[in-house]
Amino acid sequence: MKDQSKNAKKYATLFFIGIFTFYLSGYILRGIHPPKSIYLMFLVYLTLFAIGILVLRDYSPGFILKGFAISLGALFLISAGFFALGAYNHMNSDEYWIETEKLEKAPDEFAVVTESEIEEYPALRRALKNAGEDFIVDSAEWIRVEKFLHLKGSNVIKINNDYYQVRLSISVA
Repeated sequence: MKDQSKNAKKYATLFFIGIFTFYLSGYILRGIHPPKSIYLMFLVYLTLFAIGILVLRDYSPGFILKGFAISLGALFLISAGFFALGAYNHMNSDEYWIETEKLEKAPDEFAVVTESEIEEYPALRRALKNAGEDFIVDSAEWIRVEKFLHLKGSNVIKINNDYYQVRLSISVA
């Protein structure tokens, strides 16, 4: 019973080595871009893992393999969690911009859009009413406008007798 408790504490130590590797690598490797940062993160991990094995003084192949799997699993789980959180925050950020410019001359290529179609896209309708001004829109509405313009085949649209250039942009921090 005491042996199991002792092994559990050793495995917990290796688990925290995997988590600590992520944070330490983030601190040490800031400013270094992939793929070099990933390689260096694994170097930090292997160094910490080796130190952990030396401190724990259990050199059996079974313990080393289980410990390696546990600590590497922790490193991958926390990395995946942070990347997923970053992607979620990026997709739901308020950094989606839309702008329209009223064109003086008729362009060579454009898509004809009706008033009823514009009514289905409030952000595009607002951009057309305030031509020349850019503003932030919700990511879901931005994606809807992007798909609509893609289906129309052009970012230059004609409404009645007016031509507009629609610009969609994303601010990346």
